[in-house]
Amino acid sequence: MSQQPEISQFGKPTGAQGEEVGRLMADGNRAINAWTISLMGIKANDNVLEIGFGPGVAIQELDRLSLARFIAGIDHSEVMLAQAAARNARAIQDGRVELRLGSISALPFQEPTFDKVFSVNSFQFWPEPLTNLAKIRRTMNPNGLIAITIQPRWATTEQMVDEVGDQLVESLSKSSFRSIRLEKKELEPMSAVCALGSHN
Repeated sequence: MSQQPEISQFGKPTGAQGEEVGRLMADGNRAINAWTISLMGIKANDNVLEIGFGPGVAIQELDRLSLARFIAGIDHSEVMLAQAAARNARAIQDGRVELRLGSISALPFQEPTFDKVFSVNSFQFWPEPLTNLAKIRRTMNPNGLIAITIQPRWATTEQMVDEVGDQLVESLSKSSFRSIRLEKKELEPMSAVCALGSHN
């Protein structure tokens, strides 16, 4: 029987155990990736950024559906970059997708570039989340939209899930996002929440 990956591996997968975590995330996050994408109203001329792209499944789905003009992603795990790059090799070659190795604390995007920004199951690992949300906001075009999704598998009750959702809403509000709304999706073993906010 394989050993259960350490929790830290889900924050920054490394080595052979990190490769296994990537495979787990590719399968386990598929439903909430699709759900998050459906909530954002992505248009054909949008530039989209994913923070913490993991194995690259959401980016692959965006490209498959031709939902965006350009898709960028940043992740601080070399293992995840390798998996995501392999999964999206044709789109990268054709210039539709660009994946970068880097930290949320040092975003390589300085100017307003993105119409939609999203993150699935990575926000809970961010250092200084309010500071980094402010950095993300500076990379967004006016009327841009951010979506932060978490499925808190550590939760033991739906009340705990709701509390995570409330914390996401509060974080977006404190970071000057507007028109914030919270969505919830029933899943196993626990529901997922997605907080969405507009740049203006």
